[in-house]
Amino acid sequence: MSFAMTFPATRYAGALTVSSRASSETSRFISQKSEEGLRLLKSSLTFGCLGKKTDDELWLQFVECREADRDGHGAEPVADETYQLAAQFLKALPLATAMPDIGAEADGQLTMEWYRTPQRTLSVSISPEGELHYAALIGGSKAYGTEPFFGEIPEAIMNLIHRVMAR
Repeated sequence: MSFAMTFPATRYAGALTVSSRASSETSRFISQKSEEGLRLLKSSLTFGCLGKKTDDELWLQFVECREADRDGHGAEPVADETYQLAAQFLKALPLATAMPDIGAEADGQLTMEWYRTPQRTLSVSISPEGELHYAALIGGSKAYGTEPFFGEIPEAIMNLIHRVMAR
């Protein structure tokens, strides 16, 4: 019997995100059970975005904003690809991470916003090409840039979420 399992793990503030490239039947079974457990945790009100209705909020924004010129000023529609990437982004957030408010921009991108005070805020816009454009204000400091999204939240963005939401 062969047993091979790869776990590149990323740790953010006590939460663990695990991906697997399981190759044996046993390792695929373990990977499947781990994913099921993680899905249950993420569906809880305490730890996950599903329990906090963030997925519903994302869906409503998508449905309301998928028509061109929805605002009467030439707004672009939110593309299916943008919605799918935004859903993956939410799913990739580690357990117990503060959930963002969700909005849509006139250019068709979906936006995730973390707001603590006017001086502590972060906005992440998700493009249909998989780019995460972010801007943060933390006290007198500003941070902004673009990161690619490949299914995991970039470290720069996770660090900003934690800094904005810190008590």
